[in-house]
Amino acid sequence: MKKEKTDKIEDCFDETAYEDSVKKIISDVEQGLSFDAACSVLNPAVCGTEIKESIIDDALKVLIAEMHFSNGVPLKQLAMKLKLSSSKLINAKESMLKEAGEAAIAEYKASIADH
Repeated sequence: MKKEKTDKIEDCFDETAYEDSVKKIISDVEQGLSFDAACSVLNPAVCGTEIKESIIDDALKVLIAEMHFSNGVPLKQLAMKLKLSSSKLINAKESMLKEAGEAAIAEYKASIADH
């Protein structure tokens, strides 16, 4: 998640509630709901549309990390389980890898600056 997006979330939404919302979506998916059905319980009137989008984005990335990267579930199979398009999962995966790369570069630059 980008820094400015994180700052906005921290300013207007409890971090614990944010994490609980992500966990709730994941739990609902594990109980057999589609991803969209699991996300539908989030109330944008309570958390705001931008925060809701961030929660959904993070929940999808966690599911991809756990199911695809950790458990080896192919994206096509995961898409069917979540009832999402393969392209949506591919885009989320690419976003995750880009964010990880950016974080690694920033950490590397910080370690060089410390020496």
